[in-house]
Amino acid sequence: MRHQEIYQQVTEYFKQRDVFRYVRYNTEVISVKKASDYDDAGRWVVTVKDRITNELTTDVYDGVLVCTGHMNRPMMPTYPGQEQFKGKILHSHSLKGVSPYQGKNVIIVGMGCSGLDAAVEISNVAKQVYLSTRTGAHILSRLGDRGLPYDHLLFRRYLYLFIDILPINAASWILETCYLDLLFDKRLYAVKPKHGILSQDPSLNDHIGSKLMSGSVIMKPNIKCFTEDGVIFEGDSEVTQADSVIMATGYTWKFPFLEEGIVEQENGRINLYKCMYPPELPHGTLAIVGFILPLGPGFPTGEIQCRWAVQVLAGKCKLPSKAKMYADIKKRYETNMKRYKPSDKMSIRVDYVPYCNDIASQFGAKPNLLKLLFTDLPLFTKLLFGPSLPYQFRLQGPHAWEGAREAIMTSEYRMLWPLTKGRVGEIRDNIFKVLFQKTFKFLGIL
Repeated sequence: MRHQEIYQQVTEYFKQRDVFRYVRYNTEVISVKKASDYDDAGRWVVTVKDRITNELTTDVYDGVLVCTGHMNRPMMPTYPGQEQFKGKILHSHSLKGVSPYQGKNVIIVGMGCSGLDAAVEISNVAKQVYLSTRTGAHILSRLGDRGLPYDHLLFRRYLYLFIDILPINAASWILETCYLDLLFDKRLYAVKPKHGILSQDPSLNDHIGSKLMSGSVIMKPNIKCFTEDGVIFEGDSEVTQADSVIMATGYTWKFPFLEEGIVEQENGRINLYKCMYPPELPHGTLAIVGFILPLGPGFPTGEIQCRWAVQVLAGKCKLPSKAKMYADIKKRYETNMKRYKPSDKMSIRVDYVPYCNDIASQFGAKPNLLKLLFTDLPLFTKLLFGPSLPYQFRLQGPHAWEGAREAIMTSEYRMLWPLTKGRVGEIRDNIFKVLFQKTFKFLGIL
């Protein structure tokens, strides 16, 4: 969905359910502190500032959900000679359009999603775009096999089982060899990825391949130093002329309004139970929502977190002991340390399907696959081998939806309908054609 469509969907939801009356606009949270009766009631004192009048208001709340995410502080690296550069340096967070780069030489630092988006869009108007990266990246296109959405093909429960069963390097090699490299072989990149696709964040972009092939975007290694009119890349001796340098170098995190000591970082480990609850707090009345790096979609993981947090606030779910929470935090951190490249956000990396299953199991919304195997084989098959959809967590538990099963069983039809204008049956291939294509692809002919 495009940004405008997501905005429209959220706006319509708020209007239909009269949510807007609960929203306070132009408001900045100044502080969140424990109330005087916190030890007994777990309540919080929240102070906010009106951004128009600068008036401060303080209220007491039974619960607080912090939903600012992990991308709230742009991270700007520094390089030797940067102060003498006469061009413009900015973070991609401040990039609002491409017109200022008409006919310019532009360097993009970073190969994440925002860096690729900036490189692709600016290359449409710029004289030349250079894409600088230290470690390279694995790039996913939204379109997968036969033009189907990549998340429809990849985010399936049985595929995530391979990540748990196989060594992570083996699972990465299979995914890269059998899927990713067929679309764009990483050996064609000037700077090849240093880590497997399951050991670093893949980047999402549909057009960077054609931009690299046409030369409108040129991949370069890390910047060695700046000069007055450009930069020198590592391994180069000549200056690459540049008018602007855009740092698509990610974000750091901070919760400046929270009372000190609530969210602790110990030896690089962020202490949050299930990436949500500070284990030192005796009450589950404060939760951090959306502070995760999922290998998969973000909206479903955020939704399942909210559902659990509401059950905890309502007193229908209880958190385990502090010792058990710390043990879970330590286990996730150590597992991620063995799998991922070094990062200050190692503690909050999760896999979409296993994480949603874990959170859903906390309040009884995880589907019972064993039961479904014997009572509803078609649904079991869809849940195990079909795309992993959020509807599955509405089959049972709090606020279950009677239409969840039908939504799961018909998801492919509804996904294809806008593309085919209702002629979904016309694109279904017979079994002989499918086997023929897969055989030739396996042999490397197609």
